[in-house]
Amino acid sequence: MLDQFLVFKKFVTVGVLLGFAGLAVSGCTNHEKAKEQAVGAMIQETSPSDRAAALTDLMTSTLSLNDAQKAQVAALNMDYSTRFNILMGSTNKKVDKKAEFMRLSAEKEAKLKTILTDAQVKAYDANKAELLDTYRMM
Repeated sequence: MLDQFLVFKKFVTVGVLLGFAGLAVSGCTNHEKAKEQAVGAMIQETSPSDRAAALTDLMTSTLSLNDAQKAQVAALNMDYSTRFNILMGSTNKKVDKKAEFMRLSAEKEAKLKTILTDAQVKAYDANKAELLDTYRMM
């Protein structure tokens, strides 16, 4: 049971980091570069489907998603986990990863908010701020 919790915690951490990947990929300081490398290592250790499933589970419990919403959120998380994975692995110097992560994150969030009720959007926004605070303390 403890092993499952640690694996789930790892996936949740990856989900949080992916959610705020634009911050981690800024590369302005050594600390931020270390975060970028940590994100990359964590992404390589997990699959997009594992990260999407863990994030979906967390969102389901946090936002009280119904079955229809859970299916939509799972598909959205899978799509963007795959996109983030491809972007992280890109070696194309012409791609501005920070800008692309920020664009993808904003696009995903806009789509997510069309799935959620108004109350769930408020809970999501409140949770996102808390996750960002937690992320900044890492």
